[in-house]
Formats: sequence, structure tokens, C-alpha cells
Amino acid sequence: MRLSFAYGLFWLSVACCGIAQFFIIRSVRGSRHVPEPTAGIPRSRDGMELMWAILPAVGLVVLLYFTWRAVQGR
Repeated sequence: MRLSFAYGLFWLSVACCGIAQFFIIRSVRGSRHVPEPTAGIPRSRDGMELMWAILPAVGLVVLLYFTWRAVQGR
């Protein structure tokens, strides 16, 4: 594998996306310990919140896979 600007940019993007997604999921999981308000507001659905945090991560992995194939193919 030869080093090039495209490879470096791709892996830098992967690292930034991975770190951002880690903190998004950490934030969703950390909010479970915050007490819910009781002023008639419905209880949140923790599983749904976690799913909506993980679903974009899966889409991002698919997008990065096809991007990597495009970078490799040129």
C-alpha cells in the first residue's frame, strides 16, 4: 500500500468520525443516569435513543467501506 494524500485524508476522516460517534454513544448511555422529570412528561425510551445513536454509526461504516473501495480503485 502506497502512502498518499487520499489515504491519509481517508484515515483521518475515519478517526474523526469514530471519535465523534464514540462520544455520541457515550452521551446517550450517560443520560440514562440522569433522573427523569416528573412533571407529566412521558418517560424516555432508552433503547430507542441508543438505536438512533447506533443506526447512523452502521450507515457510516457502510459509507466508509464504499469510500475506501473508491479510493483504492483510483
